[in-house]
Amino acid sequence: MRHLQNFEGFLKNTQTSKPTQEPRPTQEPDRITEAEEVESTTKEITVTFDIDWNENIGKVEQKITLAMSPNSLGMYDLAPDVEENTGLPKKDAEAAKETPEDAFVYGMCNVMNGGKNLFFWTNGTRLSGEAKRVGLWTALFEQVSHECVHLTRLILAKHILEKEGSKNWVGDTWPTVGDDPKVNKIDEEAFATALGLVVQAITDDFLKMATAYIPDLKV
Repeated sequence: MRHLQNFEGFLKNTQTSKPTQEPRPTQEPDRITEAEEVESTTKEITVTFDIDWNENIGKVEQKITLAMSPNSLGMYDLAPDVEENTGLPKKDAEAAKETPEDAFVYGMCNVMNGGKNLFFWTNGTRLSGEAKRVGLWTALFEQVSHECVHLTRLILAKHILEKEGSKNWVGDTWPTVGDDPKVNKIDEEAFATALGLVVQAITDDFLKMATAYIPDLKV
């Protein structure tokens, strides 16, 4: 059985050598200690980067709300219009009998407050269950990488459309990703670069929040 290690140790070693998740091959899980009951946590993160080779993007500075809650109801506490924007009825979350292995919502990136703000929210209890199922770092990396794809698209769409003078960027046609400059405002390399930088910006605080649900995670 693999032993857990802190995040810095994990990096040192590697240098030397949606509500529904897709099925993955089973493997021996890390030893995960049960989390005590915790409250929702939120933190405002500023994501900044400069993709100067793409004139549609350039310098980006967007604030996002990073949040983690013990159940799906915590997502609706982020803003009054979360239910409307996600299309997920709050009453269904209230009726859901969630467990670490099954939750109404696992993770979500979306807009709130009329499109003024973006959020990246995670169901911490469900994350702890996934850590037991597939292993601690596998679960953490999967959740961050999955949701940050959505988050990066949100950040770039908001940035580009507001830069163009959109007064209602959420309702406008969002720029697509691709390598045809006549059609796509975001080339694939720019998107991949932005994605990596978004992951960099949120990972430290995401891991700190996750320790409340996965006590064996040391950061």
